[in-house]
Formats: sequence, C-alpha cells, structure tokens
Amino acid sequence: MKYKELLIFDIMGEYGHFRKYNTTTSPLTYSIPTRTAIAGMLGAILGMERETSDGHYAEGIEPVQEFFSKERSGIAVQVMQPVKKENIGFNLINTKISFYDLTRARHTQTEFELVKDPHYRIYLAMDDTAKFEELSERIQHRRHHFTPYLGLAQFTARVDFVQRATARVVTSNSEIVEIITAVNLSKVVGEPPIDFQKEWFYSANNMPVAMNREREVLEYSEILIEKNGNPLHARVPEYLTLDGIGNILFL
Repeated sequence: MKYKELLIFDIMGEYGHFRKYNTTTSPLTYSIPTRTAIAGMLGAILGMERETSDGHYAEGIEPVQEFFSKERSGIAVQVMQPVKKENIGFNLINTKISFYDLTRARHTQTEFELVKDPHYRIYLAMDDTAKFEELSERIQHRRHHFTPYLGLAQFTARVDFVQRATARVVTSNSEIVEIITAVNLSKVVGEPPIDFQKEWFYSANNMPVAMNREREVLEYSEILIEKNGNPLHARVPEYLTLDGIGNILFL
C-alpha cells in the first residue's frame, strides 16, 4: 500500500452485468464490478487503445491490464445502495451463420441476470502521476474518450467525480476494524477473520483480480461484500484510512 493520494468517484446506471466466469447458457452476474472490469472502464475514459488482434498491440501501446495491474495501482469498491438483481431475456443473433440475416429463425433468446440500478463508489490510486491527473480531470469534467459502460456495451455508465483524498496507511495488531469497501478475503487473518453481524446480508464470490495482456486471468480471489452497503468488520494487519470517510482495502 504505497499510494497516498486517492481519486474517488461514483459509477452508476440503470443496469449492469459483470459476468461470472463459471456460467454458460444463462449468464449470471457478480454483485459488484470486478477489478478487471473497472480497469477496462478506466482505460476507456483515458482512451487507451485495445489490441489490434488477439494479444497484439500497436507499437508503443501499453495494455490496460498491465497499466492497471495490482503492482501499479490500487482499486477499492464500495456498495452505495442495496444490490438488486433482475432476469431479462435478450434476443441474440447467430453471427457465425449470417450477421445480416435477421429472421426470427436466426435468433436465440437468452436470459441474463442483471444488477438493477447499480451504484458503486470507486477508490483509485496509481503510480503514474501524469495519468492520475489526466483521469481525475477527465472524470471531473466528463471528458471521456470512449463511453464507459457497466459490463455490457448497452449499459452505459454515469461517472461522477466525488473528491480527491489523502490516505494514511494503518498497521494494526490484526484487530477487527470496520471496512467500508469490499474485502479480499486473502488479506484477512486470525480467528474469526470476519465478525458477521446478525440480519445483515453477505455475499462472497470468487472473482478475477488480475489479467495479462492476452486477457487471461492470472489471479482469482474470494471477495466479500454486504449487499445493503453496510461496512464489513474484518481482522486485517494493514489498511488505508481516509479522514471523514472511513477505512478501505484494495481488491
């Protein structure tokens, strides 16, 4: 946790879909955007080009996955309103047969699980000061290079600047502390690692947190949230605290 200044902004929309890697015919969604999805959204705002073909990039282009790697950036996610989900059917076109033949026989109806009215707060730290300043300016003045979206291109995202804040690293004796963001369970210690509260609704999912330039997942982690946005009580040896805001953990 070498970063001190954080950019804080909200992402929200009508619907979102952050596809779980282990679903097939009826895609299910995570309750929060994955770290890799957030990195892609930030790359879109900055105008970072995607590959020209699988795994190949134009000369001088740095892949989003490497630019926002865990070694070079910190990303934390806070649930800002209760997570609600809906199932909606989509008519998908079989483009392998013919993209331009739009007869009903070419359609396949697939039901997608979606997050309804998603609203999250993102805490971002970067080691590239120039890009950090550019991203802050673009978000503050809504100068997105590409349109950001919530998992699928039809779910455009509203991105609202909140503030920039100074974070302080706290090293604890592994006591239980209140964390306002999602918790990567690989970072908790002791017994019990989480102090669960009665009548709260918790959700833990195995989520991708790191990718390479070929968009192959390098690391999965179990990520815990409270579905109504309540803080988690976790036993962690180190965390970031922001005065007047709370304690956070990077994914």
